[in-house]
Amino acid sequence: MLEVSLPIDQQLARLPDQPGVYKFFDAKGVLLYVGKAKSLRNRVRSYFQRTAVLEPHKQQMVTEIANIQYLLAETPTQALHFEADLVRSERPRYNVKLRDDKHYPYIRINVQEPWPKTMVARKMQRDGARYFGPFTDATSVRQTLDTINRLFPHILCNRVITGNDPRACLYYHIKRCPAPCIGAINNDDYRQIVDQMIAFLDGKSDSVLADMRHEMEQAADVLEFERAADLRDRIRAAERVITQQEIVYSSISDEDVIGVHHEGPYSAVQVFLVRGGRLIGREHFVLEGHGDDTEAEIIWSFVVQYYSQTSDIPDEVVLPVPIDDMDAVRVWLADRRVEVGAPGRKKVRVSAPRTGDRRKLVELATKNAHEVLERLRQQWLADEARTTGAVVELQEILDLPQLPNRIECYDVSHVQGTNQVASMVVFENGQPKRSAYRRFKIKHELGSNDVLSVQEVIGRRFRRALTGQLRRAGELGSWATSEPLAPDGLDGPDAPLPDGAPEQEPEGGWAAMPDLVIIDGGKPQLNGALEILDTMEITELPVVGLAKENEEIFVRDRATGRALPEPVLLPRSSQAMYLVQRIRDEAHRFAITYHRAVRGRSGLRSALDEVQGIGPKRKRELLRRFGSVRGIRAATLEELAAVPGMTLKQAKVLKTSL
Repeated sequence: MLEVSLPIDQQLARLPDQPGVYKFFDAKGVLLYVGKAKSLRNRVRSYFQRTAVLEPHKQQMVTEIANIQYLLAETPTQALHFEADLVRSERPRYNVKLRDDKHYPYIRINVQEPWPKTMVARKMQRDGARYFGPFTDATSVRQTLDTINRLFPHILCNRVITGNDPRACLYYHIKRCPAPCIGAINNDDYRQIVDQMIAFLDGKSDSVLADMRHEMEQAADVLEFERAADLRDRIRAAERVITQQEIVYSSISDEDVIGVHHEGPYSAVQVFLVRGGRLIGREHFVLEGHGDDTEAEIIWSFVVQYYSQTSDIPDEVVLPVPIDDMDAVRVWLADRRVEVGAPGRKKVRVSAPRTGDRRKLVELATKNAHEVLERLRQQWLADEARTTGAVVELQEILDLPQLPNRIECYDVSHVQGTNQVASMVVFENGQPKRSAYRRFKIKHELGSNDVLSVQEVIGRRFRRALTGQLRRAGELGSWATSEPLAPDGLDGPDAPLPDGAPEQEPEGGWAAMPDLVIIDGGKPQLNGALEILDTMEITELPVVGLAKENEEIFVRDRATGRALPEPVLLPRSSQAMYLVQRIRDEAHRFAITYHRAVRGRSGLRSALDEVQGIGPKRKRELLRRFGSVRGIRAATLEELAAVPGMTLKQAKVLKTSL
């Protein structure tokens, strides 16, 4: 990637007449836009020509561009590959983006394992497994998995399959699992069920039913009537599912039919999954950030992002309108089909029919997209009205000086004073802002003292806030690291950062001051927090304590600076009450999750890490072999010595220590 800091006109003069990907950055280095071009020189210069006709949001973007970077590509198709990866991974401000695309789930079948089973995955990886999706939401995945499991019983538990278990689990008795754990089915027959399940998900229902009927007849011929009856029931269930799939038209190819409707800042895209002439599924997606882009540009952005993350590339993609450089898109889709190992032809057709059955289906998809967007808009408006009303109501009841647009809530979690941790969750405009969540490991060692723990957390948080504000004002030259920030505990692991990890920039988190602070606790916890804030001369910040028993809210007495003796009671059915409860419950959930992780590591450390000669590798092998510390205690010396890395002498030391 070429990095420059020259004036824009000099940067434009240096652009090559070659295909590639370009990036626009503002003066602060924030990525604004990613695009591809057959000729970088011609395409990038076109944004800055006086005669250029740009949409209003693109005109605004041009005024912010301070730096241009580019990456050369050998062909326009390769440039399309680069663009798809960059837009999805970096999510530039002015690119059209799939809304919350990182949350779209997949069905994953680990066919690379000896005994495959289904599971839900949030990311498609190149690990040898088969992926189906993305689905719009988790409900779609659960419904699909339930249907598949009824038609094709397979492993649902987490047992290690040996075939020698004394008894099967409940799934076997309700005919949801063929029980390979007790040897009721061999690997070849189980693999056949998995292959049928994959074929059914691929839309090849006719061939699957033919195979199942053949199996049923064979079972009847050899007098295996129970197995024949089971296959008969599964065939009937599959036929009922298939009859619910509307016959669309006579085409026997696999197609994705796309319809789009855009209104305001959002667009809804409906994808009809047509396999073998049947509509086997439909998914909708929402895009944002398209400004005044044309329908063709919106569809282009969707195609690039959607097919860069799905493993199901059909024979043909049917669009409502033609898009630019359809030849490059065809080649790119064919390349993606090879990458994901999709069966069938390598070539992919891309069409935009004007008449005929395909056009009628495009219009039906477009109509569905319109209804989806309208339904979502009504839902968003209702949610916004509820949360806005709750925030306003909270301000009125607590007599706050301004709307509590940013609310922070703190909770302490421990078991009898051990492994003490605390959480800080942030809600903005009534909605959780998970990127601002923080967690703390309590440093004092004075046992179960919630007041002292609250004081420590509040002190650490707001000292950082003051430092960040000084830095913003130019009164502090550098950010002094006091402790590593923890990552978002919802989207990332619930483990603390390694010791010495670098502190994040405070402007995006610690320097932001809340409009309201909620302490999970009663008057003692609130008074403790107010006391530590007074020492930092933060006296105007609204701070309240939320007692759990009767949902009582204790507020500060402006005369004394401490908690009023009588609490404020929110109406039990008010939106303000629901908001406060939701914030408190989220803080408790976040704290207890972190506490369990810390406690789990502490438990292992006390048992194994204190044994002389047991390092991380030996500990890992021991736990892998015996499963738990209890299993290690029950093992014989010979079994312990047989673990990789162990010796008989070390096994004796371990046995004595445990």
